[in-house]
Order: sequence, then C-alpha cells, then structure tokens
Amino acid sequence: MMDHKGTRRIETPRLILRRFTVEDAEAMYKNWASDPEVTRYLSWQTHDSVETTRKLLEQWVENYKSPDYYQWAICLKETGEPIGSIAGVRVSEPVGQVEVGYCIGRPWWHQYYTTEAMMAVMDFFFTNVHVLRVA
Repeated sequence: MMDHKGTRRIETPRLILRRFTVEDAEAMYKNWASDPEVTRYLSWQTHDSVETTRKLLEQWVENYKSPDYYQWAICLKETGEPIGSIAGVRVSEPVGQVEVGYCIGRPWWHQYYTTEAMMAVMDFFFTNVHVLRVA
C-alpha cells in the first residue's frame, strides 16, 4: 500500500527538485516548453506563448493539493533556474506502481541532470511512498 506524500523538495549534488510556481512560466517556456524537439514525445503540445505555459502551471499548482500528485521542477542549484520537469505521470495503486515522465531543455542534454533527477525521484518513491515499481 502506497503512502502518498505529495511533491516534496528533493536535493541532489547539483539539483533542487521542487514544486512549480506560476512564476516559473517564463523560464519553463524559454528553457523547454517552446522547443518542439524537447516536447516531441510529451503528453502536451509545444507551447506557443508564455501564457500557455502559465495556464498549465496554474493547473499543476492547483493539483499540488492532492497527496498523490507528483510534479517537480528540475532546478540547477547554482542558478535556481528551472531547466526541466520530472513527474509521476501515472500512479497505479492496485500494483503499487508509479510511471515517471521527464523532460529537460536542450542546453542541458547529455550532462546527466535527468539521470540525477530520476535517481532522486526513484529513491523518494521507494523510500517514502513505498511504491513497488517505478516504470
């Protein structure tokens, strides 16, 4: 049985994983949401304006009220700027599984930031939420 904790702040050597705020809209739009190469395989379309990003973030912020909602901004410790996102996109209580999705802006590809974030999120899910599987 999962013990949902909601999106909690996680720190790694180079990153801070935290809840999004509506104020992140410009950075998110600039760093990845407006890039069709980054958003090609996401469940949402490439954003055509900062306003589109702002509306999505308003939904995400509202969803933080739910203890089984997991959506983190991937932020560089050195700048605090969001460079991507990682989330529990599907939570399956009956089998104790969380499916994780992520994206990161192209300037940060091939630097193991996503790997670092994924390892931290997996540890969070196994240790704190008591999931049995991460997909």
